[in-house]
Amino acid sequence: MAVFARRRLIVNALRILWVLLTVWYEYGIFMSTAWVCNWPDATLYPVSPTHVLLVADPQILDQHSYPGRGALLSWLTRIVVDLNLRKNWHAALHKQPDVVVFLGDMMDNGRLSMSDEEYESYYERFRDIFKPDKDIPHHFIPGNHDIGLGLSTSFSPYAYARYVSHFGSPNYVISVANHSLVLLDAPGYADEDSKRHGQRKSFEKWGAMPGGALEFMKKFAAEKQTDPVVLLSHIPLYRSDGKGCGPLRERGTLRPGVGHGYQNTLEKHSTQRLLEALIPTAVFSGDDHDYCDYTHQLRFPDGPPRSIQEITVKTLSMVMNVRRPGFQLLSLAPAELRTDDTPTYDHTPCLLPDQLHIYLNVYLPILAISLLIVFLSNLIRSSRAYHDPTSPVSYQQPTSYAKSRDSADLDDQHDGELLSPYYTSTFQGLPSPISAVNQSKRYNPRQSSSPFSNWTFTLQGQKRRLAYDPKSLADSARNVLSFFCPGISQQSGLHRRGWFGASIRDVRDIAIFPLGIFILITWWVVTK
Repeated sequence: MAVFARRRLIVNALRILWVLLTVWYEYGIFMSTAWVCNWPDATLYPVSPTHVLLVADPQILDQHSYPGRGALLSWLTRIVVDLNLRKNWHAALHKQPDVVVFLGDMMDNGRLSMSDEEYESYYERFRDIFKPDKDIPHHFIPGNHDIGLGLSTSFSPYAYARYVSHFGSPNYVISVANHSLVLLDAPGYADEDSKRHGQRKSFEKWGAMPGGALEFMKKFAAEKQTDPVVLLSHIPLYRSDGKGCGPLRERGTLRPGVGHGYQNTLEKHSTQRLLEALIPTAVFSGDDHDYCDYTHQLRFPDGPPRSIQEITVKTLSMVMNVRRPGFQLLSLAPAELRTDDTPTYDHTPCLLPDQLHIYLNVYLPILAISLLIVFLSNLIRSSRAYHDPTSPVSYQQPTSYAKSRDSADLDDQHDGELLSPYYTSTFQGLPSPISAVNQSKRYNPRQSSSPFSNWTFTLQGQKRRLAYDPKSLADSARNVLSFFCPGISQQSGLHRRGWFGASIRDVRDIAIFPLGIFILITWWVVTK
């Protein structure tokens, strides 16, 4: 009973540990990171400003995201990443924003050639993960993974039209708390400016494409702006190579560069014209996936230069080469709360849990330690029971019986003997001959109530009969097995199955509760 109690104590302790780990690392830590990250209202005014949530590069995966992986592994990756995006989105919505803006790259491969049905299913997955709240306006700007950038045979000619029909106009302005939020199609702007440069035409002589980013920029610049302007661009603005990004960046810096389907920053002259046309108070961008805080200097022909801060927002996804995803909180002060000597906005980044760290540095080590504890505890208990002679599950010597008879019952002309199938030190002797009971009646094994079984065979021309006890044979076989695998016994479930079987049952008993909690949390996150 004491052994059983100690065994259950270990199982219950590990069960409680894993339930607590599951609750905390599958949901609690996400809510905790959102709870400690507050809107930067205190730096503005006593009255609560308007809150804007900025989300960058969720890039939900599809079957083309990891072409080197098999179908099963690719599917499992999408399941894990989608679940993490749902948790990150729940944490972001926990801040109760007034407006949500996605800074591009909503889908990892929205630009690729695919059927309308495939794109519709892809888009519905995005909508299912980022369930819109009817009371919170959602706005989007295109990224290079949404509509493409440059020329490629793998890009769909319908990517731009699909984006417009599902996400809305790529260039427009929204007014929030008396601020003009300019949502710019940065990939379209980079593409059109590249075409202009290729045709060697000046900016003034270039005929802007109807509905394009250049036309939109010129129209906005021609209008007199009275409210502060906040530029929202997927592609970061140009800066010299090697410029720092501040202490919140995980590694490296943001370098200008161009490749197949991407552009790290806008071109230098494109950036200058954009800043001169819009004269923004602040710029928020995405695409780079890591955090970057950089200040541009806008110089005028007359007067001092103007400093314009640009924040490149962290990706919301766990698989975009950053350990900790994040989102940005932007507070905008309404006109009635402004004064001439105070800023009209403030912002702060919110970092989310490192999901890979949880898997590799929390779950895996604790899982290895838990399995080691379970297997060692069962092995030690089994070994002690095997060597303890007072234990009810200790090793027992086998008992065997042998029986010999006069061969006259088998053959009147030959003498015979009955051979025992095995011999042990606990030999108990032979039962009384049947002839002593009834000399006049011939022995018939079918009519005997003896526990022995008989085997009749012919050896060297003589008939032989072997009598044996099946129960004794089974006990002997079990005891032979117990020599190699201590713990096999009739009296104990632990010994009957062995230490390995008992360990498997303990693992099952421990895992069933945290797995149930995980399924419940997943169901709640998916359906909420």
